[in-house]
Amino acid sequence: MVNIVKYLTFFLFFALPLYSAAQTVTPAMMEQFKQLPKAQQEQLAKQYGIDLSELGLDGASQSDTDDTDAGQSNRAQRRKQQQDKKKPEDDGKPKRFGLNMFDEASSVFAPVKNLPVPDNYILGPGDTLLLQLFGKLNRELKAEVNRDGNVNIVEMGSVAVSGLRYADARELIIQRVRQQLLGTDVAVSMGKLRSINVLIAGEAKYPGSYNLPALSSVTHALYAAGGVSDIGSLRNISVQRGGQNAANFDLYALLLKGDARVNLHLKDGDVVFVAPVSAIAEVAGEVHRPALYEVTAQDTLLDLLNMAGGAKPGAYPQQAVLQRFNAQNLRDFQSVDLTDKAQQQQLARAGDVLRVGATSPQVKNSVTLAGAVARPGIHAWRQGLRITDLLGSRWSDLQRTADLNYGIVLREVNALGELEVLQFRLADAINTPQGTENIALQARDTVIVFHQALQTYQRSALNKYLHDALEKRFDIAVELRWLNQLDLAEEGFRLMSEKDELTEERLAEDIKALKNTGSHLFPEDIAKPDQQKALKENFSYLLQNVLDDPELIKLTPHLTRTELLHPVLEKLRLQARNGAEPLLVSVSGEVLVEGEYPLAKNGDVRDLIDAAGGLKDSAFLRRAELSRAQARSDLSRGLHVEHSTVDLAAILAGEQSLVLTSRDRLNVFPVPQWDLDRTIELSGEVRFPGVYTIQQGEMLSDVLKRAGGVTSNAFVDGPLFTREQIRERETQQLKKLTEQLRSDIAAKSLSSETVRISPEDAIAMISEIEKVKPVGRLVINLPLVMAGDPAADLAVEDGDVLHIPRVNNTIAIVGEVQHPSSHRFASGLMLDDYLKLAGGFRKRADKDRVYVIRADGSVMVPESNWFSVSKNNLKAGDTIVAPLDTEYKDNLSLWAQVTQIFYQSAVALAALNNF
Repeated sequence: MVNIVKYLTFFLFFALPLYSAAQTVTPAMMEQFKQLPKAQQEQLAKQYGIDLSELGLDGASQSDTDDTDAGQSNRAQRRKQQQDKKKPEDDGKPKRFGLNMFDEASSVFAPVKNLPVPDNYILGPGDTLLLQLFGKLNRELKAEVNRDGNVNIVEMGSVAVSGLRYADARELIIQRVRQQLLGTDVAVSMGKLRSINVLIAGEAKYPGSYNLPALSSVTHALYAAGGVSDIGSLRNISVQRGGQNAANFDLYALLLKGDARVNLHLKDGDVVFVAPVSAIAEVAGEVHRPALYEVTAQDTLLDLLNMAGGAKPGAYPQQAVLQRFNAQNLRDFQSVDLTDKAQQQQLARAGDVLRVGATSPQVKNSVTLAGAVARPGIHAWRQGLRITDLLGSRWSDLQRTADLNYGIVLREVNALGELEVLQFRLADAINTPQGTENIALQARDTVIVFHQALQTYQRSALNKYLHDALEKRFDIAVELRWLNQLDLAEEGFRLMSEKDELTEERLAEDIKALKNTGSHLFPEDIAKPDQQKALKENFSYLLQNVLDDPELIKLTPHLTRTELLHPVLEKLRLQARNGAEPLLVSVSGEVLVEGEYPLAKNGDVRDLIDAAGGLKDSAFLRRAELSRAQARSDLSRGLHVEHSTVDLAAILAGEQSLVLTSRDRLNVFPVPQWDLDRTIELSGEVRFPGVYTIQQGEMLSDVLKRAGGVTSNAFVDGPLFTREQIRERETQQLKKLTEQLRSDIAAKSLSSETVRISPEDAIAMISEIEKVKPVGRLVINLPLVMAGDPAADLAVEDGDVLHIPRVNNTIAIVGEVQHPSSHRFASGLMLDDYLKLAGGFRKRADKDRVYVIRADGSVMVPESNWFSVSKNNLKAGDTIVAPLDTEYKDNLSLWAQVTQIFYQSAVALAALNNF
């Protein structure tokens, strides 16, 4: 109990400032706390952890207990339990207006006991008057009106006050005190008010008899009864007093207009009757408060609209729709102009549904600005508005990457919304405001400015939009890393261009391929088919609506030229119907951005080049080709394509102009032999090794002369010349060989032939083959090349590598010999001598197939008798190969090819490593 008093002292210190200096809880403080409203008592008790039952309050103030009988208390408790239950979720159905006003416990209609007592209050038994005597006598008196209607005042007797107004009773008591108690005056005020019994009947939520404070009004009584039921009327509430109709109360007048004049105070014995609802109409659509409303026989459509708070700013009341039951009890639809006074005065009926639609999102007097601009969006249009009025400054109105030579205006040309395209050069428009490039805009035009070539601006903002859309769709709990590794917009545009969609089978193959290549990517790094499909759909929706949706227009600065043109091209394709030609042209070749472009009004070749971002520096200006398709009247011949030569230099200089037609295609050729990036690398024993730029058709001998020739230590008989095309071809051949080897092994394992090689050895051999990296070596005769022999010389290509090693005076013996090794070249030794130096053949060597790999990469095979080979057949740098006997190992003929691949690659790599 000590702790309770301590906590009570603490929160009373804040709740009752009048007693802020108190250190203990006095009876006066406890009495004052009991006078607090129940909600405030519970709030303070919850805040400071006090159990009101320990104070003897049981969660309710004493005044509430005095004014509530047992039955009413039980009803209130049940009502509170129902209110505390979780409210059901909104099912989307229209709700009836006004029914929820009594739901919350903090409703303003709760009976209040401490209101100022008006002068016209009629006193009755149970009321208490507080008298403060001062003067000759100083005393505080409390006088309660008894059942006889009198108050007993000490030293004065009784005074009849029942039935008097409070003001009259107060004057009466003051006069009696002054007359009977000379030298004493009195101040009269109201104390505790009496309670009245009111019967609430009809369609109240909790009908019954209620004990209410004497100052309660109709709304207080309805609150005590929990409001009206689902079928109760809010507009037809009557008060019966002494068998007569005392008043009719329309709750809508209070809720919609604040009119409380008919909210009269109740008297003891009054009956509040809630009639059933008679007529309900619905207001839906673009209104401030869509709901079900109770209507009377005098309410009009305008009254019904006003009940719903009126139309929203974005509403279109000129074409509202009224659903109404006709004489056959079937629904009819009527179009109603709610701005017309005559139609506003139509009377509302039961079952009416008034639906107010939204106005069109299109803005009549506006222009849309999109692309590489500083302020994309919808702007106001006025007569005489030109492009430079919107884009007058390169620094303040455009992105820094804006292409000043290409912009388009999309303009509607008819009621069907078909478009024509006007092309302009923004640089000319800014420099010459009165020129033709500064197009006069019309209402609903769309002006698009593009980035230079394929440049973009803050691409991350666009990717964030797509990233958030995917996360919201899939509710991703674990972060998918592929979302952060890709340019989602670029990936989405690629998926839109692909016809074949990703499947689970393809996904499994991709993951397997990644694992085989030792990639650090994981399955979560790869988009799954449903995620790729969602990305494709999201980006497709974005591009389809990016020029119409005000929110999506803000993303246009982040789109590339190709992406921003996509919705324009789609609209032009869709409007090409019933034989109409699509307003599309295309360009390929030496332009910055190849592809398809809209055909501008009176557009020519110069406009198409500007649309493609301009020409590359490799473009051949004197000759380009324009292909034009023309339909033939002869059905058997169909289209006829004509090709014509175009002088781009004359067109760019303004000397010529060639107007384009639908489906024209311009092909811009490169300058012959323009590729300055063709290079050959010379290394090893050349005077000036390095990377040399070459021209198409340049010979190897010419490059060697530019490099200063070879050094005195050069081994000209053993050059290593590699070419990228040969390397790629060897890679393909090696892959085919591996597949063929697998097939042969599988076939022999299923046949009756005896296979000497085990499956483990076969797999190991195949693995070794797959590890071989083709060199791409081309055998050349360098001495003849340097001598200027045209038959030995060759034209160099981009990516060629020539390595000239130092002088090599050794002979290498590899393969199936006892001791593979290298020996110094001696002119007196023959082939069998070197084989003996290597310890001779091993048991599984194929003695009849020994061959020699020359230092230049060529292969020399003995003619018939190995031991009759002349000593001149061996040269310094040669490699003698003793191959494996394939009949000993297995009867697969491919093993000989396999070993030859090993040895030839090893010799080429050794030539590089020895330098």
